[in-house]
Amino acid sequence: MNGTGTSVAAPQSIEEVEQLVKRLYLPGSPRVIIQINDQLQQLQLSAQGWQIADALLASSDRNVRFFAALTFTVKLNNDGATLDAETAQSVQIRLISWLVRLVRDGESALVTKKLCSTLTTYYLRSPVLWKRPLLHIASSMQSGDTLPEASFEMGRAMVDALHGLSNDQIVVLLWFSGTLADEVGRMENNTPGHAQLHTQMEVIVQDASTLIATAFSRSADDANAGVKAEALKSFLTWVNYAQPVWPRKPESLEYLRQLVPAASQCLLDRTLQRDALDVFRDILESYTSFFQPQHMQLLAHIVTEHIQPVLLQALQDKDPEGLPYGQMVIAFGDANIQQVVEQPDNAERCGTIIKLHFDILKAPGYPGDEDELSVQSIEFWNTYVEYVNDITFSKDSDDPDPPWFEYARSVLMQLVELLWAKMWTPPNEVAKEWTDAESEAFREFRLDATDLMLSIYVFRGKDMLRQLVELTLHSLEAKQWRAVEAALFCLNALADNVLEDEPSEPILATLFGSSLFRDVADFSLNIPSQARRTAIDILGSYGQYIERHAEYLPDTVRFLFASLETVQLANTAAKSIASLCSTCRVSLTSELDGFLQQYQRFLGGPTSDPYTKEKVLGAIAAIVQALRPESAKVQPLLALLQNVEKDVQIAKQCAADGEAEMAETMGVTALTCLASIGKGLQVPEDIPIDIYDEDEPQPGQPSFWDSQEGQAVQQRIMGCFSVLQVLGNNGDAIEAACLVLKSGFAEVEPGPFVLPPSVTVSFLQQCSINTPQLESVLATTCILITQHSKSNSKRIDHEVDAICQQVANFIQQLGRPSTDPGVAQSCIDVLCRLMPHYAHILFGEASALSSRLQPLLDFTMQAIDGQDPFPKRSAQDLWTKLIKPPSTTLPDDVRARVNQIVTVYGPQLAQTLIRQIGGLGQRSELDYLCEPLKALVTNQPAAKQWLEAALFSEAFPRVSAEVGDAQKRRFLQQIVGLRGDRKTKDVVKEFYAACRGTVVSYGS
Repeated sequence: MNGTGTSVAAPQSIEEVEQLVKRLYLPGSPRVIIQINDQLQQLQLSAQGWQIADALLASSDRNVRFFAALTFTVKLNNDGATLDAETAQSVQIRLISWLVRLVRDGESALVTKKLCSTLTTYYLRSPVLWKRPLLHIASSMQSGDTLPEASFEMGRAMVDALHGLSNDQIVVLLWFSGTLADEVGRMENNTPGHAQLHTQMEVIVQDASTLIATAFSRSADDANAGVKAEALKSFLTWVNYAQPVWPRKPESLEYLRQLVPAASQCLLDRTLQRDALDVFRDILESYTSFFQPQHMQLLAHIVTEHIQPVLLQALQDKDPEGLPYGQMVIAFGDANIQQVVEQPDNAERCGTIIKLHFDILKAPGYPGDEDELSVQSIEFWNTYVEYVNDITFSKDSDDPDPPWFEYARSVLMQLVELLWAKMWTPPNEVAKEWTDAESEAFREFRLDATDLMLSIYVFRGKDMLRQLVELTLHSLEAKQWRAVEAALFCLNALADNVLEDEPSEPILATLFGSSLFRDVADFSLNIPSQARRTAIDILGSYGQYIERHAEYLPDTVRFLFASLETVQLANTAAKSIASLCSTCRVSLTSELDGFLQQYQRFLGGPTSDPYTKEKVLGAIAAIVQALRPESAKVQPLLALLQNVEKDVQIAKQCAADGEAEMAETMGVTALTCLASIGKGLQVPEDIPIDIYDEDEPQPGQPSFWDSQEGQAVQQRIMGCFSVLQVLGNNGDAIEAACLVLKSGFAEVEPGPFVLPPSVTVSFLQQCSINTPQLESVLATTCILITQHSKSNSKRIDHEVDAICQQVANFIQQLGRPSTDPGVAQSCIDVLCRLMPHYAHILFGEASALSSRLQPLLDFTMQAIDGQDPFPKRSAQDLWTKLIKPPSTTLPDDVRARVNQIVTVYGPQLAQTLIRQIGGLGQRSELDYLCEPLKALVTNQPAAKQWLEAALFSEAFPRVSAEVGDAQKRRFLQQIVGLRGDRKTKDVVKEFYAACRGTVVSYGS
């Protein structure tokens, strides 16, 4: 097809091919190139086909010549390996002849590069090994036409063959040399066919190195600059080839290593410097061990004498042209990290590199904007710090510090200050001009820099903390708020490490005891929002410290609540208020009345939204939780609930007025805030139990929350659920209601949110099969059953019976698990939770569900035999529990009933499992399928007969011909013989693979 969709007939002659190319070729159009190539491939590999392709190279049209070379490449790829020796030699001669002639005639790079690629393909695909291709082509160029390999001495020196060749000829040889190394490098070297080619490269590299050295030796003038640039590329390609192939062949590598001094001279040539920098940086980064010590010394001298002045000038001028020079310094430092760290007296290796990395960070500009090098220098400093830390932790504690430790400390002290200065946020007039990409790059630099500081802290510890605090306080005194913000940003990143270090407390005292939080709380001062936002984050991060030093709470909390009323800070402040109040709840109980008043004032402001309301209500609830005795919690808790009840009433009124969207927003907010209050009232896990607490109910005594006053609070909480009457089809509201219920499940003692089980049951009963987030409701029900299955909990048989009835209704309405796999799984999960303590609800003789038991069990069988993985896994779990129930917790009648059910369903279960294992299931499901299988074999005497019947039944899947009766019997024998051993999984996986035809044989 051509570009317009017209069909193109296959060419039958040279003229037709030329016409085809002229008609379809559009420069730079890959689609047309593919179309032409497809047509050219139809030329058959024959004497005539080669003649046509050969003749095309004589065309006056450059594009036709290009496609001629491409045709040769395609043919060699497809059929080169099938050529006889004579034809292969003929093709070789044709290709070299054309390359020699076209280069001599000044052919374009497009065609000659393609011919070089074609010659490389010949080397890879020819059945005859081409021993010294570079020498062969060079000798042919020297003679003016193709020389057969047998016509010149193979022992001839490559340097002699290069004598008298023009720059154009040398460049083409370099192209071919690089293409050869690149393409052979893509081939595995551990196969017999490829190994021979790789072995021959050990000979070819000698010619290649001579060629590259000859190119480098050309005089330093503009006419030869292109030759040297191509030599650099070829040199790099050969080094990249050598890295994976010659790790233990120093004799081959030596030919390339001898080129380093000549190649390094390109670093001194301003015309070639950029190319040379890229080449040496690439090798330093990816193949450091290529360079020998003398090479590193040479590069160190070049960096000091030639790269350093150019880089410093570029940094001063903010010249982007300095980027490759800086990248070279970074790569060289990274590659020589041991010397840079451990040899501070080595001026070139250590002094210059450290100084230049400092200069990079001192340079003007913001990372991510006009300063790219600062971002990239982080990698060097990560390597530096990682090396220092490795040495620190590898030495014994009794060993003396290495002599360079003090120098490393001084370096890292300077580094911290430079990073801090580089992290200052830009003024608004600068930031507003940034693109999103530039802003994101600056943020990433700050995050990378703080990650680096975490590593530095491991080495420097409290000295680094003291340095950052001093930077903060000095900047605070000078009212340099961007500097304050950067220091706080660093301190925030170190919080987890600092809080574990007790000697750090006196240093933190100087920060929290300063005027910092009083100043940022004064909104009459012109302080950037970012500085206040970072100060807010600090309070959330260092809540544990503030908890131990309640004297700092008034200033910090006052600042947070003041920030809560500022639009730009509200969300951050609300998050930190929640964190700080949760951590410091005991210390804040005296401030509770003030917080409630501030919350009421906040509600009337512009920053009151669902997120901030939820966070602050949860924060105040955490303080309420710390009140003693329990009765003291009632009034502040009612005050919080009153705010939720207002939102509930607003939601109902909006629904009545037809404002559905506002009703949903207010109703969901009400339930979310209620859940946040419930979470805040949970007893923290790290609070020790006081066995002398008189407020704790003694065994047999009623809790305060069982009293009339406590029950009144619970009634108010349950009353908030009435909003579901107008939001019953809102998934967010359903999810939030589940969170409210679950907040009480986590408690081990009675509390306001430890609601009666009947509330959860009623909630479930109000749902239908179409209720949004029904899975969440069923999951909440599962937690309820689990909580009341514990040995010290009260049994709730009546409620569980009601739950099972509703789940049975859902299963009946679903019909099949595939109708809604999520709901199906959740329903089966509820049935799983009945084992063992509530098994009688489902399997007891007096069970109200007796008449509905068979449909439930059939449903689980359908789940195992279905395609949906999650209900399948839940059903497998249920049957595993039924097959091997605990012997001590089930009543005799229930155990007998369960055994009877397993006996009835055993054959069907065996058939279902075998169908899945026999190829119908997914490989990822096999581990789960093994559990009921192992339970059957271990616990049911008739399991062998059931499994045998399943293996040889008509329902067994049509499988690979490799799996016959003998293989099935072997599988059965292995499974039964293992008796549930863990190796059962391996046997199942092997049989499954055989059934799916993914193994060669099975059972041999």
